[in-house]
Amino acid sequence: MKETIYAANNIGGFFSVNKKVVFLLLPIFLTMFLMATAIMTTTVHASNGHDVNCFERGVRDGEEHPFNQDTYNECGDDYYKGFIKGCMSVEGNDREICESATDA
Repeated sequence: MKETIYAANNIGGFFSVNKKVVFLLLPIFLTMFLMATAIMTTTVHASNGHDVNCFERGVRDGEEHPFNQDTYNECGDDYYKGFIKGCMSVEGNDREICESATDA
């Protein structure tokens, strides 16, 4: 009879240790998951470089990236004109397509 109780106490002790480990590791795994998700969903814009003038950032975004509203808010018409020029340089794009790409 004592052996059965001892085994039951051992099993309970095992599970309580695992719960503690899970509660300690869960925030770490959750943080890692959220960081990985943020990295994978980050949109990259050519306009992130501040060493390039606004018009040139627009041209680069127009060629390969979506319209960047934050850069437009910062640069204004120079970025917009550059974006249109870059977008229209892509085969198959026309002014209407490029202007519609700037709609928020």
